[in-house]
Amino acid sequence: MSAGKIACLVVYAALIAVAVSQAGLGLGTVALGILLALAISHLIEMGLYYKLCQRAGGSLAGNLLNVFLFGYFHMVEMKAQQCPVDSGQAP
Repeated sequence: MSAGKIACLVVYAALIAVAVSQAGLGLGTVALGILLALAISHLIEMGLYYKLCQRAGGSLAGNLLNVFLFGYFHMVEMKAQQCPVDSGQAP
């Protein structure tokens, strides 16, 4: 798992903790708003990168779930798998 994906999980955990511990207060409402905005933006990304998810190896459902959870970070990994960087070594 990449550092970006781990950072996403840490941010989600922190936002959920704030939303639960500060429920009904301003900070809790802001945390819920950020989580909602992330969910909406990642749903849009799922639509934008659906074809890339189809072409990528592995299951379509797994790739779509990863795009929903990690967005850009999973998309970069899928693109890298499809177009590996040249190592500079002659065949």
